[in-house]
Amino acid sequence: MKTQEIKTINLFEKIQLVSNMVRNIEKGITIGSGSYSYKAVSDLDVTLAVKDAEKVFRIISIPTKQELVNSEIVRIIKKDGSEGLTFVDTVKLTLVIYDLDDIKSFIEIESYGKGIDNGDKGFGKASTYARKYALLNVYKIATGEDPDASKNDDIKTPETPNEKMAAIKNYLDSNLDTLQRLLEHFSIGSIDDLTSKQIDTVYTTYKQKKLIWI
Repeated sequence: MKTQEIKTINLFEKIQLVSNMVRNIEKGITIGSGSYSYKAVSDLDVTLAVKDAEKVFRIISIPTKQELVNSEIVRIIKKDGSEGLTFVDTVKLTLVIYDLDDIKSFIEIESYGKGIDNGDKGFGKASTYARKYALLNVYKIATGEDPDASKNDDIKTPETPNEKMAAIKNYLDSNLDTLQRLLEHFSIGSIDDLTSKQIDTVYTTYKQKKLIWI
């Protein structure tokens, strides 16, 4: 599509074109470790792919507001027996997408993120997480493989809350609409805020609906 043609279409058509251009991004990083680690897409991969597509179709996404929803200090016991502090911040971010050919045309996207850090970088991590998932959501970018295509009956069934949480996150990582509904249903800012009982409920529900294969 030529630049002159792009200038004549509306914002929602441009968003659809970006969505068609950035159809999927593979999960290239591993979060966590051991039996409850899970794959995720990196912020760098999402940012670069979206930036290139937005440039082509003459729109721009800008975070305009960041609200610290919750901030916690968690005392942890290290492997050597000593104590340490971990800072956990939950951020609500508002992302605005503008049409460069009609600056009065824009939409707002809200997203949440949680940042965990031993120093003062929790807020920044939470902000990055929220922005990444806002972009994945608005442009409907698929991540990873179809869970039905990767079923493996030999994999051990999760038993602990951490293992069940990893399975839930692995599914929600590429199903952002479901993630947003889950956050709203439990009135939480991040999936990490689920209680053990809620994790069991969500895991059992998704398992029965065959949304996850573990």
